[in-house]
Amino acid sequence: MSVNVCLPLYGNPGRELEGTVRPRDLRELGEKLLERLRHTADVLQTLQDGGWSAQVGEFDVMLTRPGVQTQEDAERALVRAGVDLGEFLIFEEIEE
Repeated sequence: MSVNVCLPLYGNPGRELEGTVRPRDLRELGEKLLERLRHTADVLQTLQDGGWSAQVGEFDVMLTRPGVQTQEDAERALVRAGVDLGEFLIFEEIEE
């Protein structure tokens, strides 16, 4: 069994924007993305300082840490790192 720990960066444009798009909508999204990515960079720095490794995914950062093999392991390690579990997508992959 393995665990996937994902730190979302942003969604695809269809999720970030709705309907007709105006220049103002893009500017507002840009400001929100800048704030979100700066915060996410701070979270990532905290995790990397604590021994986590990161690889880019399609819309997120995939995180791994030695000894973290289950969802419970991941949640414990993230709590110990002092980050908000609500910012992550965590799911176990059942190997056949």
